[in-house]
Amino acid sequence: MSELIEPLAIIFITAAVVLLLATRYPIPSVPLYILVGIGVSPLIGRGITLELAQLGIAFLVFVFGVHAEPRRFLSVARDSEHVAAIQILVVGATGFGIALLLGLDQLSAAYFATAAALSSSLVGRELAQGEIRLDLIHGRLTESIHFVQDLFAVGIILIFGAATFSVDGIALQLGYGVLLLAAAVVIRIYLFGMLVTLSGDSDELIMLTGIGLLIGFLALAEILEVSIVVGAFAAGLSITQDFEYNLALLSALESIEDFFTAIFFVTLGSLVVRPSADVFVMAGVLIVGIVLVKPVVTIWGLVYQGYDTRTAALTSFSLDQISEFSLILAISGLLAGQITQSLFDAILLAAAATMVTSTLTYTYEDELYRLLERTGIFGATEDTIRSRSALPDEPLSDHVVVIGYGKLGSSVVTVCRELDKPVVVIENDPDRFELAREYHEVCVFGDAMSDVAWDLCNPAEAELIVSTPPQQSLSEYVLSTETDADVLLRADDTAAAVELIDAGATYVNVTDFLASEQFGETLSRLLIDDAAPEQLRQENRRLLRDRVSDSGIVGKFGPNVPELER
Repeated sequence: MSELIEPLAIIFITAAVVLLLATRYPIPSVPLYILVGIGVSPLIGRGITLELAQLGIAFLVFVFGVHAEPRRFLSVARDSEHVAAIQILVVGATGFGIALLLGLDQLSAAYFATAAALSSSLVGRELAQGEIRLDLIHGRLTESIHFVQDLFAVGIILIFGAATFSVDGIALQLGYGVLLLAAAVVIRIYLFGMLVTLSGDSDELIMLTGIGLLIGFLALAEILEVSIVVGAFAAGLSITQDFEYNLALLSALESIEDFFTAIFFVTLGSLVVRPSADVFVMAGVLIVGIVLVKPVVTIWGLVYQGYDTRTAALTSFSLDQISEFSLILAISGLLAGQITQSLFDAILLAAAATMVTSTLTYTYEDELYRLLERTGIFGATEDTIRSRSALPDEPLSDHVVVIGYGKLGSSVVTVCRELDKPVVVIENDPDRFELAREYHEVCVFGDAMSDVAWDLCNPAEAELIVSTPPQQSLSEYVLSTETDADVLLRADDTAAAVELIDAGATYVNVTDFLASEQFGETLSRLLIDDAAPEQLRQENRRLLRDRVSDSGIVGKFGPNVPELER
């Protein structure tokens, strides 16, 4: 234990200094951690670094498992399964074939193909956390595809971790993995709520419950002789955030994530060595396949599933890196003597490089999409959007453009219909688009920041434009449009709202602020004006029922409750 103190001190002191300097600039932390690791690599022993890397990966995988809420991306789960399968098959098979051409044996080629096919859920979630929080379609797709890939990665780790490459040995390992995941599901559904209830409102007990489950699954993984990463992933899945007193658990997880993020990415950087010629060639092939080939395959798969090209492209820019599961697999393969040091170094070098380039592609995703669109790689984008959209024969004029058909968007459309105002809805979520088409005649399928889809809405002749997602880049795009229409936007906070109003918005909806204002008026009526509680209750019920029944959406709880609550 004492031999870990010095490398940990070096890691955190150097990382803290660099991050302190970087706080002045909007630079993501992952590339900085990797660069710090490269700088301090002479000060850290390689054997200790491998141990720290495995430990860091295990705890970060646990945090990702906790954050994975399948209900959040249930609507895109089927599409994500298909796209993940296409990506793994096409990229994996191509990588396997190229590895054989490079002179690797079949087992080493399998490690090479796995590194090429799988993407990092840790990096992808950090990059797309804004889209995930805003519940944008490409955020849900990113999270869902990563989750499917991680399940596949668990199976690969179990297969490669078998004591013998026989049917019985592999079946035994897979059986242990299924046992761990099944135990996680049972605890999540039936026992975790009970454990939280027994903890009462004690933050310490709730936090210790989560940590205790992690330690228990790690111990069970050790007993069953499977990778601790599989145990950590199962431990994360056993915990749900959907309970009343979850703040303490989430705070503890945030601290764990920050701690082990530094450990993992700094140790990853410290493991990178000056490449020899063969290492450079293998790493270069991996980088090209991951940065160029994998996004094209992802885009093609998503477009084939019915998504617009911009959504497909933005999703692909969160999947163009090597997975942490591939790294733990490479470490295990090196320690077991299954792969050479050269292949291990190539995978590490490619991982460090793609985790940096992924940050760049995500940062400049809009510019990259427009560049790809100009090359014609997406084919006849305008023809595709027109064929899927429902447009009138006559050009649109004096109409209302509504961006997004969620809860707020459907309410806006309802008001416009009551006022006999022509409406065009623009939506890029296939499920919501079909729902909009079912109840409204004029709809455009596509991303609102796609010039083709936006032009079909004819904003220059619109009377009003209403954008319902609280996405800053979308709001700025709408304000940059040449139009005399009034523009109603939505923002997450009042500071962003002020900026948008100064930029030309007619009105900005800050949901939390308006909700608190309305709630304060209700309190005043109840406490000062002596309004009857039953009167308030009936008014509230009537308002809610009228709103959801007028939207024309049928929900899972009955005809008056919207199914798509986002």
